[in-house]
Amino acid sequence: MSTDTIIRAAMDAGVALKFVDGKLKAVGHVDAVAAWAPRLRQHRAALIEALAPAAPEPPINPDAWRELDRAYLAHHVNCVVCQAAGRGSRYARRCGAGASLWSAYRAASSTN
Repeated sequence: MSTDTIIRAAMDAGVALKFVDGKLKAVGHVDAVAAWAPRLRQHRAALIEALAPAAPEPPINPDAWRELDRAYLAHHVNCVVCQAAGRGSRYARRCGAGASLWSAYRAASSTN
């Protein structure tokens, strides 16, 4: 089962996964989290890798926001977690890579 599939299935079951202070956190109803805990433990390393923010590269030129926008959109098309986040905060948060790309894009586009 892919990491994206696990994250989406957990979200459908009412369990939100977050990367906080270097740790994987499962948030939701106590019974749902308890039911999902064994499966999440099996895939902990992959889930942390998927949810951990990657350091974005600094923009090289003033029009770098365009490149960052393209990079985020290319990621967004293939990431169900980021697609859900695009619907609103009540659905999900962006995955680690998506959050990094999104924040880099926002920072670059707000300076122009």
